Amino acid sequence: MGVFSSTDKKKNQSDWLNLDDLSLVDVSKELNTSLNMEPKLFNRFTHYEVEQLLVSSGMISAVEKRGFHNPIIELEILNDFDNRIYIKTESKKILVHTRLKVSQFQLKGDDEQFPMIYIDWLLTQNLNFEPGDIKKELYFGQEYPGLNVLNEFTDFIRVLSKRLGTSGAFNVPEYFHDAVLFSRKFRFIDPEKEGTFRALVKNFRGTNLRSLSSQIHQNRVQYENGEPYEWKYGEMISCTDPYLEKKVFHESYFRRVDEVKEKLKFRLVSK
Repeated sequence: MGVFSSTDKKKNQSDWLNLDDLSLVDVSKELNTSLNMEPKLFNRFTHYEVEQLLVSSGMISAVEKRGFHNPIIELEILNDFDNRIYIKTESKKILVHTRLKVSQFQLKGDDEQFPMIYIDWLLTQNLNFEPGDIKKELYFGQEYPGLNVLNEFTDFIRVLSKRLGTSGAFNVPEYFHDAVLFSRKFRFIDPEKEGTFRALVKNFRGTNLRSLSSQIHQNRVQYENGEPYEWKYGEMISCTDPYLEKKVFHESYFRRVDEVKEKLKFRLVSK
């Protein structure tokens, strides 16, 4: 609904504006529109500043190399917890869509908190391909192939984090292949999960990633003892604050990761 209708007042002036029907999203969007305010990412970065960060990180040139020239960048700021960045084709079709927010990160059993950029959603899709023709080549859960721009995206997020003054960024990969693609700059906070993840990568080294991810999410991977393996969510973090980096990824963390990685063995289940 809109806050302001074509009729500003009703005969009963007590019900001309029903605040119970409004949300912060309604108010934010209506006020920004009515006051002609430019939406700002995290209430700080203008469209131009976001564009420059995307350019400097290599995101825009990477998208253009995929065949999408003169991409359009759009910001949609619904509220403090829903900041969206779109990269679209000239015909306004979505190539990249990410939803970001700032959240407080806290280690278990520790009172210290750190502001972090939370990557709540990320979609990249190469619209030059027809899904029906290449369905078998897609990752589990995909409709189109990705744009292969994750390295550039993580560089963008890390620069954005430094400019914003947060301690880094984190995400919760829904699929195994998401974790693999993020693993260049992100690690699981839990050393058990990181060790298990690395054991999977080591055990199936040389296996096609799309195939392995599909087999994992179709419950066709087992531990060596026959127990079924189940992919479980977990936070992956990339620190831009050296203090937090040392606090999370200390010597005992990597020792435990190596222990789990060397201990676990996996096998595929036949169809």
